[in-house]
Amino acid sequence: MKKVLIPIDHEINSYKAIDYVVSFFRNEVCEFYFLNTYTYNVDGLKAIDLLQAEDDWFEKPKIASENCLGKVLERYAVNKGDSSHDFRAISKCGTLIEEIKKSITDINIDLLVLPGHNKAGGSTNKYSRKYKRIIENIRECPVMFIPSMVEIHTTPKFVLVSNFESEHPKVEIEKWYELVKIANGSVKILILSEKNKMNANQKANLKMLELQLHMWNGKPVTVQNIGNALELKNYVANNPDHIICIMDRKPDFWRKFGLKYSRITNLGPLPGTPVIALHQ
Repeated sequence: MKKVLIPIDHEINSYKAIDYVVSFFRNEVCEFYFLNTYTYNVDGLKAIDLLQAEDDWFEKPKIASENCLGKVLERYAVNKGDSSHDFRAISKCGTLIEEIKKSITDINIDLLVLPGHNKAGGSTNKYSRKYKRIIENIRECPVMFIPSMVEIHTTPKFVLVSNFESEHPKVEIEKWYELVKIANGSVKILILSEKNKMNANQKANLKMLELQLHMWNGKPVTVQNIGNALELKNYVANNPDHIICIMDRKPDFWRKFGLKYSRITNLGPLPGTPVIALHQ
């Protein structure tokens, strides 16, 4: 049984993205956990003010969170057509990052899904501050970003993007390939390096992954070299039915202090293409 965590906020306008992930697991026994978090604004309040606060002040954020989750459960749990899917709600007082980490550990989550949002005035080409923080801090499981304008494809192609400067963790690749099998998808490798500029280490890491995928898949995997992120964006624009899977290395000093961003953040949300973040 797969377990999927989906954080949602009070402006539920990403049902199409949620529909996509439910369809993605259509042939799999799966539990979907909708998470909504809330906090109390205590800036400027003294201890005596908190002691004198009425019950309504404490209950309002909790009730709003539960109402938000109730709308989603009504759409999916009450009217579900697939008996192999269960839908559950988690309402927690705390920060989003902390509660995501806690839920992943406590429930043994297999995949974190971040639904895209329709923005007033058109789509955005940048992740929100909240999603950037998730990219930088959540590494306990694969993370899937699903745009609000996504289309459902029955046999998607999973495109693994990497520069192959480091060896790919076997456990992470196994988790990723399980998603490929669940979606009845195919695999392609994109190398972020020109072919004639790859060093011996990159070639060895690529060969190791090719052999692993060939062992699982039973046939050779298509490999293509692309030079940079701009070429990757052009590739995505010409192949909107693919799922882009990026191996994200552990944040270094510069990323921890916000002086540099991950390849996923720099790529930005893709208008109709899901992105899966894998972790080294």
